[in-house]
Amino acid sequence: MEFDIRMLRESRALLAHYIKRTPVLPSNSVPGLWLKAENLQVTGSFKIRTAFNQLLQLTREEREKGIVTSSSGNFACGVAYAAKLLGISAKIVMMECSNPVKVSKVREYGAEISFCRNTFEDRLKMVPEIELSEKRTVIFPFDHPDAIIGNATVALEIIEQCDRLKRIVVPVSGGGLISGIALTVKLLHPEIPVIGVQPEGSNAMTLSFHKKSPVNLEKSVTMADGLRVTQPGKITFPLILELVDDMLTVSEDSIREATRQLIFQDKLVSEPAGAVPLAAVLEEKIPSKNSVVVISGGNIGPEFISTLG
Repeated sequence: MEFDIRMLRESRALLAHYIKRTPVLPSNSVPGLWLKAENLQVTGSFKIRTAFNQLLQLTREEREKGIVTSSSGNFACGVAYAAKLLGISAKIVMMECSNPVKVSKVREYGAEISFCRNTFEDRLKMVPEIELSEKRTVIFPFDHPDAIIGNATVALEIIEQCDRLKRIVVPVSGGGLISGIALTVKLLHPEIPVIGVQPEGSNAMTLSFHKKSPVNLEKSVTMADGLRVTQPGKITFPLILELVDDMLTVSEDSIREATRQLIFQDKLVSEPAGAVPLAAVLEEKIPSKNSVVVISGGNIGPEFISTLG
């Protein structure tokens, strides 16, 4: 995949009118740790970068046809919001078990939802069927160059915001976020490690990374609904093998505790997927001093927060 500083700057300029430059905040709960608060982003997650960077590149004809994609939730929110703003018809395939908070947001933004069975494979299968029958343009939740380059802007902000940066720790699902971050970091500061973290019950990319060949899971079991991808991306996996320094997993108990700390001590509403990097710090798999953990999203409801105690 071709990538240079010009492409990064063009992407940032393209997105500047539509997204926030989210803050990097010192952690209240872990001394020396920094939090990149993408949960404060437009629509509540980094996925708005992924969505806008693809939709803004569409031709007039592609916009008029409308778009179709699939999502576990946050990308659906980003696409629905961006499509509404740009006047593009959007149809989004989501699993029946999708987070109701995210489903509600997608409907609020005006996108049409087509529900599928609760497997990643069913999500992927339905998209080309809709593309063929309705002549819509497909956009991608993670496995596309424009998606990855949109995510790369997260790392550019972190580098500009942190002058003593030692490492960046990123939650990983299909790999679009960490691929974009790693591309930027290795281009500008190759000495800085980029480390990915997954739940133990949804660890396809971690297994693939250490085996150095793709591993598919039969199912994904984790409270982190934003990280339930069961296979590595065809574009993202080679990038991760080349550019990412390590991949780790964390337990469900640690994810829950990290989510609790972010909400009640750091006063940042994070969904479990966004808390996964902090869970690696709590398990002492990552040093805290001058590390930046990416809090990728915060779309959860009060019912879940009440269970954290």
